[in-house]
Amino acid sequence: MANIFVTLLRNNSLMKNKVSKYLSQPAPVNDKPWLSVLLCVVIVIFILAIFEPFNFKLNSLGQIWVLIGFALVTMLVTSIAFVLLPVIFKRFYNTEKWTIGRSLLNNVFILIIMGIGVVCYDYFIVMKQLPEYFPMGFLVDLFAALTIGIVPISIITIITQNRALKRNLNISKDINQVLSARIKPEVTENGLITLTGSTKESIIVKPEDILYIEATGNYVNVHYKKDSKTIYKLLRTTIKQVEEALQNQPSFVRCHRTYIVNTDKISNVNGNAQGYKLSLYDTTEEIPVSRTYLKDIKDILR
Repeated sequence: MANIFVTLLRNNSLMKNKVSKYLSQPAPVNDKPWLSVLLCVVIVIFILAIFEPFNFKLNSLGQIWVLIGFALVTMLVTSIAFVLLPVIFKRFYNTEKWTIGRSLLNNVFILIIMGIGVVCYDYFIVMKQLPEYFPMGFLVDLFAALTIGIVPISIITIITQNRALKRNLNISKDINQVLSARIKPEVTENGLITLTGSTKESIIVKPEDILYIEATGNYVNVHYKKDSKTIYKLLRTTIKQVEEALQNQPSFVRCHRTYIVNTDKISNVNGNAQGYKLSLYDTTEEIPVSRTYLKDIKDILR
């Protein structure tokens, strides 16, 4: 019995880790907020006109004005969600830290305020009074509004992912063309560099032997080639200090808040809807690239 309980706890922990890892992955950023607002308005108008929910009947001039009211309410709440909130809460909507988890949370929030806005307009403006079956009827109509709202939110999400995928694939193709045409540097016989930490640990290595450097808390891992093997050395220092130590080495560039990469070791750039990753010679590890540092890599490779 104890073994079963331990196994269940372990499986539960593994599942939580997988979910947490998935939610922390980068997500495409919606860089066309006003287009998203317009799309939401058009889709909501279409659904109301065709399916006539909330006892809505498009059979008179007055009902056309009611439909316009629904459109204006949708425009107002989606403008707040897509345009105003990213300006106010810049830290949450930071494009460099935009993840699948934040994107899902944001979509749920947009869905809720769209539903509440539409139903409140129907109850308090169109009907001008609460019906006798409040609050149950209100909750039923709110559920219907949320169901309608899923359609534009899903379409916007798909469009955003496809645009990001297309853009990232094109940029990756452009960089890979530069990679294939570049001249490989000659390996020098000397010119060793020394990287040191706050302790007595240090590493003396040729710059061309370093693959990449990864920050892990208060330490960095220097991954490099030695005797035809790829190994790493742990130093107690920061990624910023290592970046300053390598500032006279033009092949090294910061590609992520936790990575420095030797651009001479880049073999390929892979792009998808989530972003970019670098494939390097002599290692199977793929290095992530932040949007902030993408231009620096492109400039150095050119």
